[in-house]
Amino acid sequence: MSPTSSDASTASSAARRTRQVVDAVVYAFAVAGVVFVVGALLGLAVGGGLVTAKYVMFVVGLLAFGYATFQMRPDPPWDTEQTDDGTVTVTRNDQSGTVIGGRDETAFQAAVQRIPPLPWYSLPPDERFPVPFKMFLASLATLAWSFVMETVFGVAV
Repeated sequence: MSPTSSDASTASSAARRTRQVVDAVVYAFAVAGVVFVVGALLGLAVGGGLVTAKYVMFVVGLLAFGYATFQMRPDPPWDTEQTDDGTVTVTRNDQSGTVIGGRDETAFQAAVQRIPPLPWYSLPPDERFPVPFKMFLASLATLAWSFVMETVFGVAV
């Protein structure tokens, strides 16, 4: 029995979704790693060591969590327009579900794309998860890293 076109499209869809997840996880750990390095360097500069890195990771993770959550909110289904005579009309926005324009790749994202295994399984920017979602994952990874430093390694004051 030969595979049908729906089986092939399901397999390619699953492969694409897997590559999207790998891209998002690598991005999240890259952001958390950069935050750790910055926190550790700051800790060395002020004499706090890894304790400072842990606090920097916690604060940055919390701020990134709030920012990413704010960026992921959906567009309102309506819009208001004010006419010349001062009246306000409410119009309904059409939810087409299509992306207008392409996503640009930042310098950080380009650097992340060189981290293995992404060079072998990379996706074009339009097929990746949105940056706010990846920042949300990065905030969770940063907070988790801070938590592990606190509980497992006993980095405390």
